[in-house]
Order: sequence, then C-alpha cells, then structure tokens
Amino acid sequence: MTILDNNAIPSISIIGLGNVFLGDDGFGPLAVETFRCAYRCGPEVEVLDLGTPGLDLAPYLYDRELVVVVDAVHADLPSGTLSMFSEEDFVSQRAKLRITGHDPGLWESLAHLRLAGFAPTELIVLGVNPTSCRYAEGMSPEVLGSATEAAKTIAQLLVDHGIACDPREGSTPPQLWWMHVAPGEQTGVPWHA
Repeated sequence: MTILDNNAIPSISIIGLGNVFLGDDGFGPLAVETFRCAYRCGPEVEVLDLGTPGLDLAPYLYDRELVVVVDAVHADLPSGTLSMFSEEDFVSQRAKLRITGHDPGLWESLAHLRLAGFAPTELIVLGVNPTSCRYAEGMSPEVLGSATEAAKTIAQLLVDHGIACDPREGSTPPQLWWMHVAPGEQTGVPWHA
C-alpha cells in the first residue's frame, strides 16, 4: 500500500451507479452509502455515488489501481442476487449481461482511457439482479436486502487487495433522502452492523 499525502489522487474508486428514482436501479447509490456508513478506509480509497454520469465517469476511472463499480446488472439470476465480474468476464458476457442504463457511459469511458493509456489497472463490477427498474416503484425487498451484503463484499475486496478497511464503531444506517421520497413499500435500509 502506498502512503499518500493529503493532496494525492486516490488510487482506488468505489463507485455506485444508478438512478434512485428507477426502482432497483438505485442499488449502486444505496450499496456505496451503506458501505461508507459501515466501514472506514484510508485516503487512497474514494467512495462515490455518481448517479448516472455517462462519459463524465472517466475522471473517476482515470489511472486508478482498482475500480469497483456497483450497479444493477440484468443477469439470468433471481432478484437480489449479487454477482461479481472482472472487466474481462463482463465484456465477454456483455451480450447477456447489461448494466442498466449506464452501460454505454462505463464502456465508452474505459475505451477512451485505454486508448490514452490511463485505464484502471483492475475493474470489478459488483452487480445485483434487479426485480424492476421502473420509475417511482421504489426498491424491491430482495434488492434492499442485498445492500449490507454488498458493503461486506466491497470491504473484503479491499482487504484482499491489501487495503485497510475496518468496520466503524457505532455505525448507523445511511440517511438517504430518496429512500423516503420514492413510493413503494420500502421503509428504509436494512441494517446489520
């Protein structure tokens, strides 16, 4: 692990992608905020809810050692199932897997960075299979229930890469304004500290 000064660019990005108003598509933002509330990492790790950035995603991928993208991924699996893909796995299965509406922005940003020689060294996609990504439906219970597991998976990925990632003492669930706005039966984030 490299020691960074306060002005250094983070070498690891944990990025949540998703539109919080499209049901289960909001999983990426939910999962990274759950992770941020439950774990503490050093300054080399940035944790970002980027929503739906399109090509504006490129600066957050630029020359990173590791990027973990968290999003809803349509796969032939039960709703709420978490899956992890390397960049190579995801590209080879792209015809049957799809990162909801953010797929083009992610892959175009990566292609541009590869051409310029500044793509991340390693990219991992952590996806949940959604139930529905329709406007104003709220998040399904299956996907809501996967947020804590996703946070634990992110923490373990960092530890496996030699990055210190410790549980926060007295952690609390994320306070997400949009969890109280979107209609549906959701009552908040399941929390298992």
